[in-house]
Amino acid sequence: MSNHRPSDFAKRIIKLAEETGAILMSYYKKDIAVDSKNDDVFDPVTIADREADAHVRRRLGEMFPEDEILSEENDHIPADYSKRIWMVDPLDGTKEFLKHTDGFSVHIGLWSQGKILLGVVLAPALGRLFYAELGEGAYERMSDSTFRLIHVSSVKKLEEARLLTRTPSSERRPLDPVVDQLQAREKDPSSKIKICRIACGEAEATLHTNFRLSKWDTLAPELILTEAGGIMADIDGKPLDYTQASLRWERSIIAANNREILDQILAVSKNINLAVPAQ
Repeated sequence: MSNHRPSDFAKRIIKLAEETGAILMSYYKKDIAVDSKNDDVFDPVTIADREADAHVRRRLGEMFPEDEILSEENDHIPADYSKRIWMVDPLDGTKEFLKHTDGFSVHIGLWSQGKILLGVVLAPALGRLFYAELGEGAYERMSDSTFRLIHVSSVKKLEEARLLTRTPSSERRPLDPVVDQLQAREKDPSSKIKICRIACGEAEATLHTNFRLSKWDTLAPELILTEAGGIMADIDGKPLDYTQASLRWERSIIAANNREILDQILAVSKNINLAVPAQ
């Protein structure tokens, strides 16, 4: 049994994630109205998204009034990245939420001076919570409320790797030809929980095959993954630059348990046209 205890700072953000998860669960599997944030692509938003977002931003504003907050459901964009910035997705996986697949999550991450300091990911319907602080390792909370140190697997051969992919749909995406060439796939309806599953050794890699990921989608999971020994990069093998002007990642994202698996996936993808589709 682990005797690890989160820092007081981490405890406050874990509690905030739990409060936000409770808001989501109060609407889960209920008949709620759905709007779309995009006229061209169905990008759903619900009262659950909005209430959860308002709660997170209010509480962070009360606790850390000098910090910036970057949130999916809010229009505020930081003027620069010199201050501490919270990057928040109060409901990552709204489509999963609406489909009742349980694979949605709350993301709360803190960025400061070129580093991710804290990441918390809660999947309230699955009862799974992960967190990491920079330099302190990554942890999953267990059913008895203790925290266990997690680590990626040691698999280094792509043919032995468990690759988490999205569930099948009629929508073909630019990265799908890469996924088609890879082996040992496992369909996982969850959203960024896939990255946390890699962090705790349940799989070796995942490819996010759309171009709609944003900073708040990846910040918290990336710290959990890297503190567990893993790696995240774009499809060109470059690290994610959270200071870029665009909120959206313009290349597909790969999360892997180690550099060897990442490089093998990059080798498969190098001859495939992965340009950003026209908007």
